[in-house]
Amino acid sequence: MMTKYFTSAIVRFDPLSQRKTARIFLARIPPTTRNLIKIRTEFLGKSSTDKPLISVTFRDGKTIDIDPSKESIGDVIERLDRHSRALHLQEQMNS
Repeated sequence: MMTKYFTSAIVRFDPLSQRKTARIFLARIPPTTRNLIKIRTEFLGKSSTDKPLISVTFRDGKTIDIDPSKESIGDVIERLDRHSRALHLQEQMNS
């Protein structure tokens, strides 16, 4: 996962849920970039009415919101990497 272009991430999930997409997403962020990205985690309880969410903001200001209860970790990484690759290409063209 290309986390170089992330500025912030919000991850909201139920820690007791069988779906592990949000937890795997957090684990895939390298320790060296965790200090550079503003990460906010929110834990949902059984009585919570909020929906699970992975929201990533990129350097260009674009925000991608993903429902981790409906998508696999592969789909999440693919969607985020698609925009990261576009930013990488744009950065290479400008330099």
